[in-house]
Amino acid sequence: MTILCIEGPSAVGKTTVCRVLEADHGFVRIAEVNEHFVRGPHEAPLWYFERQVERWRMAQTISSAGGVALLDGDALQPLWYNWIFAQDAAQSMADTLVFYRAHMERGTLGLPDRYFVLISSEDALRARKAADASRTRRNFDRHLQLIAPQLAYFSAMQDTAPDRVRLLQADDVRQTADAIAREAVAAPRDESSARAFEAMAAFVSGTHPSPSRRLP
Repeated sequence: MTILCIEGPSAVGKTTVCRVLEADHGFVRIAEVNEHFVRGPHEAPLWYFERQVERWRMAQTISSAGGVALLDGDALQPLWYNWIFAQDAAQSMADTLVFYRAHMERGTLGLPDRYFVLISSEDALRARKAADASRTRRNFDRHLQLIAPQLAYFSAMQDTAPDRVRLLQADDVRQTADAIAREAVAAPRDESSARAFEAMAAFVSGTHPSPSRRLP
């Protein structure tokens, strides 16, 4: 069973890297919620959370069949997103933790065997956005505010579970994809997924997200 996740800021190349891994290495990409699902006008407040559970179920199905499931974006994204943008979040951190903890306990959600967090400079991200006419990225400037606290979150996870997180400089798409493919052999799954979740729950509950800063 192998479930991987690609994360990082907007325009860093997550989807492009995922597609190279699909084409060159046979991994199976699972798109982000807003690409994979259509949200109706009267959906329940936890609709987005529930779609993350569906994405995880897809990943489990792929990996149980012997494939490598590749989450294009974290199924636990609401946990760190609502931590970073707590004042604007539709759900409180308390409600977010209740939802995710319940699914973790039932085994209907988990942490990937390995995260690959892609890193690039703000100048490079802006240049990539400008060069990509296929996507509008309407909230791009807002999402740049995620860079520093998101990196703090995944660095804290790396401190807790060193084998679960890799931080990769994403300067070249194919080199990045090849590096991920080489490291894709994951550690056996065990209760460490639940331990890692509880560690990150404690982190977001007890840490204030650092202000965004411009990366060189």
